[in-house]
Amino acid sequence: MLLSACTQGAPETTTTSAAQAESSPPNIIFLIGDGMGFEYISAYRYAMSERGHPLASTPFDEMLIGAATTYPDDSTWVTDSAASATALSTGVKSYNGAIGVDADKHPQQTVMEKARELGWHTGAVSTSQVTHATPASFFTHHPSRKMYNAIADSLASTKYGEQWSFDVLLGGGMSYFNRDDKNWLPELREQGLTVVEDYQQLEATEQLPVLGLFAPIALPYALDDQPRLAQLTRNALRLLGDAQEQSGKPFSLMIEGSKIDWCGHANDIACVIGEMGDFAQALEVVKEFQQAHPNTLIVVTADHSTGGLTLGQGGEYEWYSERVMAIRATLEVMVPELLDRPQNEWREYLTPRLNLPLSEAHWQQLTALELETGTSGEQAKRVGKTLTAIIGEVTRTGWTTSGHTAVDVPIMAMGPHAEKLRGYRDNTEIGKLLLQIVR
Repeated sequence: MLLSACTQGAPETTTTSAAQAESSPPNIIFLIGDGMGFEYISAYRYAMSERGHPLASTPFDEMLIGAATTYPDDSTWVTDSAASATALSTGVKSYNGAIGVDADKHPQQTVMEKARELGWHTGAVSTSQVTHATPASFFTHHPSRKMYNAIADSLASTKYGEQWSFDVLLGGGMSYFNRDDKNWLPELREQGLTVVEDYQQLEATEQLPVLGLFAPIALPYALDDQPRLAQLTRNALRLLGDAQEQSGKPFSLMIEGSKIDWCGHANDIACVIGEMGDFAQALEVVKEFQQAHPNTLIVVTADHSTGGLTLGQGGEYEWYSERVMAIRATLEVMVPELLDRPQNEWREYLTPRLNLPLSEAHWQQLTALELETGTSGEQAKRVGKTLTAIIGEVTRTGWTTSGHTAVDVPIMAMGPHAEKLRGYRDNTEIGKLLLQIVR
């Protein structure tokens, strides 16, 4: 199936686009679905489909041209987001936890840094904190992804002459820029950076550069709030497009569907579908921009897959996508709410939120949980594990791990240079191509 898809995938690059690419570098829009292995796209497609009707299409389908390995320069085949993002941003493999540095902890030039040096406009959008592994690896250099405050300091202080390293940086992470030991915000505003803290303010913003911080850490899950990635993407493209019209210079934008991965770590399938939908909407916005601006390369991939997701659990040849779609809240919301209630009230709380045909045995599993011992974290883990098992059995969703896996991930691309990513690649080849394009 993959070989067929790779042969028939993305539309052929037009003669006009190819000519434009030769005469002037294209814009680069790089979308990374954090944790989004092939199985996540399958789950999203089935969830969008209705039994007995033709299979629904997704924004990803026409763009599939290959697959990529994800392993780090480490003693394992299983990467973390930092090592993978470093490979994607610099074309150099590194160890798990590395932010923009090689295995010897030497800084490596990123596609954003090269673009900035050549006068391009740059930006990133993320549903996690902007100091998280993926955005950090495109703009900063640190030996550990855990250095959130230091990463914030780098983002706030790194400049190319009078310009910051980014024109647009949107996501969560306010707590890292406004903290007890350092509040960057007054200083950044005084230096001319536009700092926005709510979505309405972003919609009205026209002055670059822009730092948008819309949550203390990560943005809420789409299922618990509303999809935000498409809105952030639309505004990033509006601002960068306007800047391009004024300067005549291309732009490079990275867009991360960060919390697809977080849902996978939680083994929360309804959460996964919500975040995949958010990511798909953002891709639609990007494709609309590319239609209006053909000299734009779109690349979509994942840094790794998460959770060992299986559609068809327990030996039954079934996956109940309609049951997954009926769930109304994430485990992150439901578990703390349950722990704030006596167990005899759990059924009343969960029934409209799970919206699943649970048996009496399932309800007994929950009410029989021992919650008199252990820390609150341990209690939450017990409740979450039990709910995951019940949801998995009822929807036939399986998980093998709460961590990452070493499986290959999709490569999707369209626009100038897209054909250069066709086939089976290492993730570093994506980063190397993007660096070659920036000139």
